[in-house]
Amino acid sequence: MVHWADYMAEKIIREKGDKEFYVVESGITPSGYVHIGNFRELFTTYIVGHALEDRGKKVRHIHMWDDYDRFRKVPKNVPKEWQEYLTMPVSEVPDPWGCHDSYADHFRLLFEEEVKKLGIKVDFLRASELYKSGEYAHDVRTALEKREKIVEILNRFRDMAKQPHLPKDWQPIQIYCPKCRKEAQFVEWDGEWRIKYKCAHCESEDVTDIREGNVKLRWRVDWPMRWAHFDVDFEPAGKDHLAAGSGYETGMEIIKAVYGKEPPIPLMYEFVGIKGQKGKMSGSKGNVILLSDLYEVLEPGVIRFIYARHRPNKEIKIDLGLGLLNLYDEFDKIERLYFGLEELRNLEEAEELKRTYELSMPSIPKKMVAQAPFRFLVVLVQMPHLNEDRIVEVLKEQGHVPTNLREEDLERIKLRIKLAKNWVEKYAPDDVKFEIQDQLPEIEIDEEIRTALLEVADWLEEKTRFTIDDLNTTLFNAAKKRNIPSKKYFKVLYNLFIGKDRGPRLAPFLASLDKEFVIKRLRLEA
Repeated sequence: MVHWADYMAEKIIREKGDKEFYVVESGITPSGYVHIGNFRELFTTYIVGHALEDRGKKVRHIHMWDDYDRFRKVPKNVPKEWQEYLTMPVSEVPDPWGCHDSYADHFRLLFEEEVKKLGIKVDFLRASELYKSGEYAHDVRTALEKREKIVEILNRFRDMAKQPHLPKDWQPIQIYCPKCRKEAQFVEWDGEWRIKYKCAHCESEDVTDIREGNVKLRWRVDWPMRWAHFDVDFEPAGKDHLAAGSGYETGMEIIKAVYGKEPPIPLMYEFVGIKGQKGKMSGSKGNVILLSDLYEVLEPGVIRFIYARHRPNKEIKIDLGLGLLNLYDEFDKIERLYFGLEELRNLEEAEELKRTYELSMPSIPKKMVAQAPFRFLVVLVQMPHLNEDRIVEVLKEQGHVPTNLREEDLERIKLRIKLAKNWVEKYAPDDVKFEIQDQLPEIEIDEEIRTALLEVADWLEEKTRFTIDDLNTTLFNAAKKRNIPSKKYFKVLYNLFIGKDRGPRLAPFLASLDKEFVIKRLRLEA
């Protein structure tokens, strides 16, 4: 079974020609928080680029920040006073929170830092800089020269959608007033570089040179212009951008008719959400989950794996509740499979899973880095007597990690300890949480169970060293020889230590506690 990223890589080579160098692109307007749904576009681009590189190709991954788009509306989480900046480029609107140079930078820089943590190599470009530097000047002029062709294409699609035609004075450009930086009205173009404009905001009327960067293409023209300018071979898009009459459809014709080039190969991706959350995330509304939120409970490798294993046309629902424990179990199993420490009977499925792991990792160590089982860490971090160093020792003692840890092993274990703590605090359901009972709880205990508990206590006192399996066998045998029902027996044990009827796996849990405390509690000593 071929991984979907490999399928796309082969398709690109087949349809774009077997070249040494390919350009793949993603992009977004930084007009709000760039959330985990937006990230799917960047990751889809990245992983297809990864698959191309695995075929010996050189790849440039461009992520375009459309920060020269105009500020269209004031979001709910922004002061109403920001209405005075409407129609200015988002890269020039002040940051309402006062921590960055601009409104766009507030969202742009956070996302760039988040992506950096994933180890993904991306060439971040800013539309504002490209326009202002004059790099797009010839492309803008070409669009003006072929305005009628653009209008014809757009009107044809408007006919199909039963929409009115574009106004007769429509232009493929928008102008930012050099004086007040708000959108100005087009008056005329001299056929060369100069455009006359009129600004209703500051009441100025003047001429600007296209090469000065105050003139920007409208987005239905800007997108295909960019494909042509950078020779883009592949760009994914959300289903709204690939629908009939969408920017991609009109762009396919504009790039050919205006710029004489072929469009990139597209790939539609579905939405990403959080299990249990209703509605579509919106960066401007603020109802979003960011990569930063995922970093609080998920390793970077696990985040990459989530996106790599789902086909783009399938919606992703990330479970931050109990499902997160299963996610870690699954990831760890596939990582062991990749390093030959786990086997799977279905060889075809095994190869696809190994390839998914490989594609989700920017670089893979020669030897697997130690895995601290996240499910068990969730138990250990709730024990007040265990600090970080002691948790590492417990993991060693119980055989979860090697005794001779390397620096990278220790780094990963400590990260998981931190993530497990965060998960318990933020997302763990109540039935997973517990507190060690300092005082001996007042509960009714049958004589048979008391005798069984004493037997386990005496066994523990005799042993200087024991395995989890040894302790587990002793616990079960003490009840079995007295015909004590397991449910009744374990209910007493859990209540003695955590005041609940159920809890974590008992043997590893008891082995992680102070031995003298366990013996004393089993003997029902206050």
